[in-house]
Order: sequence, then structure tokens, then C-alpha cells
Amino acid sequence: MIVPVIDIKDGKAVMPIAGRRDEYEELKSVICKSSDPLDVAVTYERLGFREIYLADLDGILYSNPDLDLINEIARSTGLSIMADIGLWSPETLLLSRNIRPIIATETFSSLNLLEFPKEVILSIDTRGDRLLSETSLDLFDFIEIIKDSRKITEIILLDLDRVGILKGPNLNLCKRVIDRLPGRKIIYGGGIRDLRDIDSLQRIGVYKVLVGSALHTGRIFKDVQKGDYR
Repeated sequence: MIVPVIDIKDGKAVMPIAGRRDEYEELKSVICKSSDPLDVAVTYERLGFREIYLADLDGILYSNPDLDLINEIARSTGLSIMADIGLWSPETLLLSRNIRPIIATETFSSLNLLEFPKEVILSIDTRGDRLLSETSLDLFDFIEIIKDSRKITEIILLDLDRVGILKGPNLNLCKRVIDRLPGRKIIYGGGIRDLRDIDSLQRIGVYKVLVGSALHTGRIFKDVQKGDYR
């Protein structure tokens, strides 16, 4: 199943480049002529998607998420939203019921953040096989710590080196993580080029796939129009 992506910076939807956020540029898309994040979300819904992944880069980088914009997307669409806004607080957890919080290893500094008062989606952020986290834990040591947590409903595995560059997914990393997290719902993001990549990921047990650039460049747009993978 495809989950389309919206990366937001300075109030606009942007295109990622290998996770180098200072180089992200305003979105140019064959499916949506606007870089307004709400317009992009409405386009996704019109195409038949029911869920999106949203990353607020101002929240992730500067702890200044655009909560009004995120809530506007939730109110104006019927989409279920997975949102990474950087660090969450009890106040921001009271966002719309259509918004599910993502706790990302890149931005948390203590494992205490995994003890939130509600269920969360955990994002395991990597570059290659290296965990991005201020905890200084090895990737697979970290997986051992969190694998039995009941607060974590789904796990996102991001390879930021591959995000936005259409070079193919990190299948080896996916296999190793899935082997260590049996029975968990794994969502993968990074490098998706086409439906063959999605097939390959689903065959090894990936539950959902985050897709941005392959949609906006038109690589898999025709297949989405036919109703595949939504």
C-alpha cells in the first residue's frame, strides 16, 4: 500500500534531496500544480488515497511546527495523517483525532519519549545502516530495546540517504529490521522508483511504502490512476 508524502518547509510543500534539508526546493509536480500543502493533500485524496505521511521540517529542524496548517489539512480532508513535527508535547498531542503522532529517533534525545500517554508511530531514521539519534545507540541495539513496546503501533523505517533520489529501496536493511521485529507493521521510505520496488518490499514483508518523488515525477502516476496500491 502506498502512503503519499508531504514535506513542509516555510509553509510550502518541498521536494527532498537525500535528506539534505538545506537543499530542499519548492515542490514541482505532474499531479499538482501548486506547492500549497493543502492543495497537495486534496490532490492525494482526489486520487483515492486515504492516508498521508507529513513531515514538518520547521518542526523537525527548529522546533517550530506549523500546527495551524496541519490542523487545516486534517479539517479540510478526510485523510488520516501520520505527522512528524519534531518533538511532541502533551499539548500538541491534542491535535485533531485524524492526526497520529510520529516519534522519530532523529529528534528525540531520551528513550523516555517512548513512554507517551497514547499510542505512537515510531520512525527509525537511518543513513544506510546507521541509526540517527542523539542516544548514540547502535541500530540493532535500539531495536532490541523497543521491540516489545506496546505503545508503538507501527514502525517507519527511513533511509534518508535515499529519500528523493529515486535510486531504489534499501532491501537489505528492510530484511534485517523485519527479521528482528516479527509481527510488527513496518512502513518503509527512501528511494522508491516504481511499482516493482513496491512489489519487492511487499514480498519481504513491508506493510506500507512511503512515496513522494515517484508520484510527483509521474513514474507511477498512471498505475495510481488505475487504482493500484492505494
